[in-house]
Amino acid sequence: MSAILFDMDGTIIDSEPLWLQAEIEVMAELGCHWDEQDQINCLGGPMERTEKYMQDRSGNVKPYGYFGQRLNEVMKLKFVKDLELMPNALELITKSKEAGLKTALVTASGRELMNSALTRFPENSFDIAISRDDVTNSKPHPEPYLMAAKRLQVKIEECLVLEDSMTGVRAGLDSGAQVVAISHIISIANEKNLR
Repeated sequence: MSAILFDMDGTIIDSEPLWLQAEIEVMAELGCHWDEQDQINCLGGPMERTEKYMQDRSGNVKPYGYFGQRLNEVMKLKFVKDLELMPNALELITKSKEAGLKTALVTASGRELMNSALTRFPENSFDIAISRDDVTNSKPHPEPYLMAAKRLQVKIEECLVLEDSMTGVRAGLDSGAQVVAISHIISIANEKNLR
């Protein structure tokens, strides 16, 4: 093994509760209901999928792009004020670096939120960081993980991906990396499409 490729939301930062709060707030501004099942339906996917889902749930009352922009605004404030690391995330990253492994942060979040999250980690925790703004195709496409391996100058087969969503697990597997699925909000243990 040459590198560990870390997903961000729900894997190394405890942002999923913040996303749920933000989604509830944004939908409530329009008089719409949003609950944990709605969040699960959008979990781990690109913002475009969440945008479409919110458009459908709200009756398309806002122009396309509104929900992504509004969620970003709300999440920026929550990241500054309320963001916490997942238990043992920093220790795992530190031990990986001490063991001589390269590390990458690979997220379906935009660069602005990713950079905000990175301020919670010691400098140089990650050799590189890939956001959805860095790729043509975000997760579940394998491009983000393939790009990370290329930038780290390692073979994808020598990378371990840590993920918490089916979208991310699929991206990791399709890239050719080894994948560890961390189940907490949704169950991925019995997913039949995994090898």
